[in-house]
Amino acid sequence: MYLCTIIIDERKIEIDMCTTAIRQATIARIIGNSTIATSKALLIEEIINQMENGICHFKFTKKDGSVTERFGTLNPALCSQHIKGTGKSPELRGCTFFWDVVNGGFRSFRWENVLAIL
Repeated sequence: MYLCTIIIDERKIEIDMCTTAIRQATIARIIGNSTIATSKALLIEEIINQMENGICHFKFTKKDGSVTERFGTLNPALCSQHIKGTGKSPELRGCTFFWDVVNGGFRSFRWENVLAIL
């Protein structure tokens, strides 16, 4: 694991450069723009960081083309009782999963469809 510390909105976060590079390359291949892909990959890192430490409010484009806002978490205190560990990680399919704290269920978004942290 290659950790790198970056500053986003005056906050320091550590990112795994290998995971970020894989996301960036995957997104760039799909959308055809490496600059936007890099921004989206870093945005996903921040979303995951916020979800691991609490709840993140973010938006993304759904598969049907509509834009949705979600409040998601990966905080074990909030979602670990729902994890079975029997499936394959959505990360292998270019998605990030999360627990939707409003609707009460696991959801995922495609990496290229992430739009913003709100």
